[in-house]
Amino acid sequence: MSKQETIRAAAKPLTAAVLLALATPAAFAAVSPTQLPGVGYANSTSVTSAVTASTNTLTITNSATAPVVIQWGGSKPSYATGSTINSGGSAGFNIGQSATVVFSAKASQPVLNIDATGNPSQILGNLQVSGADSASMPLYVANANGIVVGSGAVISAAGGLGLINANMNNTAALNLFESSGTVGIDFTGATGGITISQGANLNQVTTGLLIAGAGNVNVAGAFVSQSSTTVYSINDTTPTTIDAGVGGYGTVGVFTAADSSGTGIKAFLSQSSSSITPGTIEFSDAPNSAVTLNLGTAQSPYAATGTGNLSVYAAGDVNVAAGSNLSSVQPDTFQWTGTFTNAGTLNYGTQTSSSIPTTTAFGALGYAGGKEFGNTSQIYLNTSMSAPAGAFVNASTGLINAGDFIFSGASFSNAGTIQMGQATTDGTPTLSITAYKGGIDLGGTVSVVSAGIYTGSVYLNTAYFGADYTAGQSVNIATALPTVSSSVMIGATNVNVADSITVTNGNFVFYPFGQSVAGAAAVSGAFTLASGATITALNAYFGSTSAINGYYGEAASSPADTSYSIAGNIVANDKATPAVVSFGADNNYVNSPGYDDAANVFNVTGAGSITAGKLIFKNLKGSVNNITSGQILANGFQLNAPSGGSMAIEVNANGGTSQGFNVKVNGNASIDSGTTLAVKTQKPANNNTYGQYLIPANANSNLVVQASGSLTVNAGSVPTELGYGNGTLPGSFFQWPGLVYLQANGGQLTANASIANAYAAQATAGRAGVFLVAKNITDNYPIYTNGNAGVVFAAPYDATTNTYAYASSINGIDPSKANPGLPTVYFATPNPTVANANFSFQVLNTFVNEYGYNQENQTFLTYSPAK
Repeated sequence: MSKQETIRAAAKPLTAAVLLALATPAAFAAVSPTQLPGVGYANSTSVTSAVTASTNTLTITNSATAPVVIQWGGSKPSYATGSTINSGGSAGFNIGQSATVVFSAKASQPVLNIDATGNPSQILGNLQVSGADSASMPLYVANANGIVVGSGAVISAAGGLGLINANMNNTAALNLFESSGTVGIDFTGATGGITISQGANLNQVTTGLLIAGAGNVNVAGAFVSQSSTTVYSINDTTPTTIDAGVGGYGTVGVFTAADSSGTGIKAFLSQSSSSITPGTIEFSDAPNSAVTLNLGTAQSPYAATGTGNLSVYAAGDVNVAAGSNLSSVQPDTFQWTGTFTNAGTLNYGTQTSSSIPTTTAFGALGYAGGKEFGNTSQIYLNTSMSAPAGAFVNASTGLINAGDFIFSGASFSNAGTIQMGQATTDGTPTLSITAYKGGIDLGGTVSVVSAGIYTGSVYLNTAYFGADYTAGQSVNIATALPTVSSSVMIGATNVNVADSITVTNGNFVFYPFGQSVAGAAAVSGAFTLASGATITALNAYFGSTSAINGYYGEAASSPADTSYSIAGNIVANDKATPAVVSFGADNNYVNSPGYDDAANVFNVTGAGSITAGKLIFKNLKGSVNNITSGQILANGFQLNAPSGGSMAIEVNANGGTSQGFNVKVNGNASIDSGTTLAVKTQKPANNNTYGQYLIPANANSNLVVQASGSLTVNAGSVPTELGYGNGTLPGSFFQWPGLVYLQANGGQLTANASIANAYAAQATAGRAGVFLVAKNITDNYPIYTNGNAGVVFAAPYDATTNTYAYASSINGIDPSKANPGLPTVYFATPNPTVANANFSFQVLNTFVNEYGYNQENQTFLTYSPAK
């Protein structure tokens, strides 16, 4: 027994398992080793036959001038002419392992063989097309109950081969084929599937191959290696179309999806005219909506190396086995509705032997008709099918080799390798992944390597991850991205960044998903930056504007609500302008009206840090802190001013409950209160002199800011008419509805605006008061606080004495030597004498402190009242 025969014999037991996997309702009849197709009815008298018993060979000669149809078994059809082919044989199209069927081509007209017995066809021996016109005569085998090509089968068809698991024995199918030679693949009533077993040899099918199954389609690949040459079940350069359950029409190697759309085009089975054309009819998909296509096996991988030689359609899943090698894959090679799992190689460029050189060829998966990402048109028109494409999984052994790589489909997962190439000094690749239904899980390895003439540093131009078409979609980046030059954009409800991202000449932008329907509940999401991971970019915008149905940068009618867990580091390093990190809408990035309220920010927490020249919290609904202990000064969220500079902090707090803002700045800082309101002001209709103050929803909030250097307090951006007294009180305000604690540990504390935190005459204990803590304090502006609160001017806490000492200077004066001239403090007190005013501001009685200086009641130079 030869090596090839040994391998085939060892593979034969697999055939039985594959037959069971077809799970057809009809039982498999035993096929004897010498069995030949029997009881054949042809539509032409120009088809003749002969059986050579000594060699177990059936020879069918085709001299017809029109397409030939031969029905094997079943009732004799009306179109049958001439004598019955092998009338004494077993009905059906089956070939035993020791039998041979030869189609002698004396004409180039295609031949369609239809097995009408109700049992699957089994091709276990030899099937050949020979003769003068063999290179131009397509051969088809059709069986609505399934087809198996066994492990010892050899099929030679230079003019092309079609294996069709569809109902071809109906008037419409026959009319279409007889009039045009086109096979109408309508899966109505079809079951089973198609299996090409490991060890089968279709290598001499060269012009084209069409495989279409209503059930699972299993296609084995390499079956033997002789003299270091791998032989494939299917010739890897033959134009091949593999269709798993998608209705349409085609010829060998060519297929057009044209399944039911319900748009008024006439259904395939309703056609009776012999002049029907494929473009005017529609076809039914497989009744099983989860057809699986297995391309290769671990023991028998699949290969296709010719440019554009493979097209795959699947109304279900596609599996590419480990070791499979699909070179020169085109953007529209694969169309599927289930999950495409790649454990082999998808190569978009030229591939030599087992090495994978880099390529600059454009790579794409999941496109709807080869269109760019963002396209939402359906691939399959049948309303039962998903749109536009299914999920994609690049398994741990999977390799995608391309220049630019773009995916568009239901979801995306990578556990293998995505390798991109760079051709010239200005030709950097793009990585773009769009998920319409599920998430994006980017693990494994993503790399850029030099290609062509370029030998310098390699990097991505842009990275885009869009999972923002429905609420709840997630993006998980669990691998290090190559350095990105232009920008990284992520759109999703939830994001997890577990490895570092670096953008050298552009921004990092996160677009949370928001609802476009007015009045809809806001979508709650989360952004997590893991410990050890760093996001570095010129600027970083988290929730600048909501992404609505994949179109980022659009204001949401019902904005996203996102919480942020920052355990790693965020670094903005723009040198041209103050480098910005923002949470929520940021008009420094989006300058169009209507974007300010596009994304809400809930809690920002974690043990990580943020480095930036400007830090903005827009639409802050929750808290910013890092809770580690009960001591509030130990819990600051860590911030870093840029080297040699200062961090400008803007906080726009407008939550519906009490909020906390507790940060520590390494370096110098300034802070302004943005649109935060300490009170809401309105003028009573019958009293325009005094404003009525309304307690805001986020009253009883705490604000604690510490800087290791100097700290400057600036006014917010609230319009004057919304301020205290409807603008009747002088100056501008830094507002906060609760405790204000500001500390400069290593420099000057300067107030450039009135600090106002009064929201009631009697505030909640522990949620009120103004604390200005620094060795040197400058504040010449009035302070407005709650009636039962205190205002403290002191140096930082002294652990040795367990006290807050006197500041070294207040407004340039040493308070231990002279009256420092503290700013006037106005306390909110009940004012029953003024109609419709719930409180008014008054200066309380003064007292003499321990140094003999007059001081407003409840306003102290130290943490404790004077003796």
